[in-house]
Amino acid sequence: MGGGRKIVLSQIRSFPQVSPSEDEEAFVRERSLRQKSTRTDELMEGKRRRRKKVRHCEDDEEDEKETKRKRKRKKKKDEDVTRPKEVKPDDVKLVGGPVKVMGGGRGRKTHYRQFEYGGNRYGLEDSMLLNQGHYSPMPYVAIIKDITQKQNGRIRILVQWFYRQEEAKKKGGGYWKVNDKRGLFYSFHRGEAPAESVMHRCMVYFVPAHKQLPKRRDNPGFIVQKVYDTDEKKLRNLTDKDYEVAKQHEIDILVEKSISRLGDLPDLEIDLIDDAYRNKYSAKLLKQSRTYAIKLVMNQMWVQMDPIFNRLRADLKRIH
Repeated sequence: MGGGRKIVLSQIRSFPQVSPSEDEEAFVRERSLRQKSTRTDELMEGKRRRRKKVRHCEDDEEDEKETKRKRKRKKKKDEDVTRPKEVKPDDVKLVGGPVKVMGGGRGRKTHYRQFEYGGNRYGLEDSMLLNQGHYSPMPYVAIIKDITQKQNGRIRILVQWFYRQEEAKKKGGGYWKVNDKRGLFYSFHRGEAPAESVMHRCMVYFVPAHKQLPKRRDNPGFIVQKVYDTDEKKLRNLTDKDYEVAKQHEIDILVEKSISRLGDLPDLEIDLIDDAYRNKYSAKLLKQSRTYAIKLVMNQMWVQMDPIFNRLRADLKRIH
């Protein structure tokens, strides 16, 4: 091949070589192992995240339940503090046999004359104080009119209410006032109350308006001189004679019972009644008389000043 150098094949340095197929297989195996390891790590991480999420959800639910339990405990504690101690209905015991039975099924009621509660015995027509819990800061005053036991065993009393002056509303607004701090208003308003709400007996005296009031020291108790009409929001005297027959009879009996306990109360003196009448209307008459006198003086002044004003008007016309 001309004058060029001849290369002998046998003199060429030979190097050990790896088969391409083996290299590829090693690379594939290594990559496969890495992928499997990565997938395994991802799966484990996913499981850990799910478990963590589940734990978080469980913890949140547990926290929420615990919060609700705390709220319930706090609410119950507050109610226990503010609510008066409840008495079990079993503490109320009926006395004597039933008077009559009315109704049937769940509406069946058995009527009695007396019941015992807290070591005291109460009966029909007794006046008493009733505990009404948070509904009223002062206990209610009422007369027992009926005692019944329902089918479920609960004992209830039908009462006729008295009204305090802060409870007796006027039709046009405001409240009726009593003449004495011991004063109550009687009413024909009735309602039911649990027998265990009874606190104790109290004395209520029905005194006509023309009688002197008993002394508190000798006869402690409430005084009634007026009847409160809960429908018309107005007051009526005990001595009015236009009540219905049954209501009139009821008032007459209450007045007679009070007089029998208090004795014959003296009548109010006529002079006192006249003085009360004069005191009530004298201020109004005095005010009216003063207003009339002022108006009369003003009219006389205008009459006297009228000629002067006429002359002034005439002088002004001549000047213009």
